[in-house]
Amino acid sequence: MRKTGFLHTLSCLYKGQSLLRIRMNENFATHTLRGKVIDVGGGRNPDYFTYFNKDENVTIEAQDGSMSGIDFERDPLPYAPGTIDTIVLANVLEHIYDHQFLLREIRTTLKPAGELIGFVPFWIGYHPDPHDYFRYTKEALQRMLTDAGFMNISITPIGAGPIRANFNTIALSFPRILRPLLYLPYAILDQLFITLRPNTLERNPLGFVFTAQSHA
Repeated sequence: MRKTGFLHTLSCLYKGQSLLRIRMNENFATHTLRGKVIDVGGGRNPDYFTYFNKDENVTIEAQDGSMSGIDFERDPLPYAPGTIDTIVLANVLEHIYDHQFLLREIRTTLKPAGELIGFVPFWIGYHPDPHDYFRYTKEALQRMLTDAGFMNISITPIGAGPIRANFNTIALSFPRILRPLLYLPYAILDQLFITLRPNTLERNPLGFVFTAQSHA
């Protein structure tokens, strides 16, 4: 099945994914992984790797505290400086109190002009893993990445309007079979709201996809 579009959204809702997760994955489908890739904090076999484009000879390695015992707030990443081509950091920063330590570690670990591809949720409920500390705005992400020494920073809000954002909040409380049906009126009303108030796209993000490069 095509991994974008309305039917894809309905299918993923039925499979149990949140709208936030669906939109994150769809955006990741526009990015390409290159070289040696480290997935920081993603756990085992996250589904987003089925969406990314991949160059030839890509290798992917998971680095997660639940598997290796690493503490992202105090332990250095177990790689020599300047040796990694791409690092993925999805749904992690909100769980890290000393996020600047982790971001600097990532920047140091990347090769010159290596790329960080990440995501943080914004419109989401409390979800400790084992803690849940922050919700980041676009301005906060820009300053955090700049302060950590990154360049060529891009931050993209994902989602739609406030009505679909509300759907994301309540949908997982309903049986899976009802979620696609429930989504239809929400999507129609939300699109009407966006037509009348287009600036709502910036004001009601489900989250932000961000990319940044280490210095060449």
